[in-house]
Amino acid sequence: MKPETLPLFAGTKDAKLALLSLLPRKAEYPRGARLLSAGEKCQSIGILLSGGADIVREDAGGDPVTVAHIGQGELFAESFACSGEPLTVSVVATLPSLVLWLSAERLLSGSEPQVTANALRLFARKNLYLTQRIEHLSRRTLEQKVLSYLRSVRRAAGTNTFCVPFDRQGLADFLGCDRSALSAVLSKLKRKGVIDYHKNSFRLL
Repeated sequence: MKPETLPLFAGTKDAKLALLSLLPRKAEYPRGARLLSAGEKCQSIGILLSGGADIVREDAGGDPVTVAHIGQGELFAESFACSGEPLTVSVVATLPSLVLWLSAERLLSGSEPQVTANALRLFARKNLYLTQRIEHLSRRTLEQKVLSYLRSVRRAAGTNTFCVPFDRQGLADFLGCDRSALSAVLSKLKRKGVIDYHKNSFRLL
């Protein structure tokens, strides 16, 4: 993925020049490497050019819990980079990854108005995503949480058959539950004829 083709630079007169104005820096990370660690401060916004990564936090017992998955082309760490607040989560590569780091200070300066406007739209979309997750987690039972999430993915995909961006453990972490409990609920829904699935591919019946 070429940086100048990213949504952040859509509509700019010269995408390459706009990119250079944000002091771009590329970095490669092996699988399992930490791109960012909780407690530290970051001054750059990350964009995943290739690979995959998870946003994780530690629970009370010190075990990692996946908060969100970062896909190719997605921004991350923008809230912390723009606010100057220490990270409350870590970012871990789930695949060998290439990341583009951009200066948050330069982005906020407004020197490239179109890029700043694009960034605001991207930030707003992420806030909507977080709002939707809160909606899923607010459901009373795990079965309701699972169906709420799967139905939201179906709406976004526009089809009854779709893939979720999590493995089983990742989905359990996203929904704030135990993996075995999630597997039990999925099996129950399959027996009831509500869903069918294989690995991360689902179909709502």
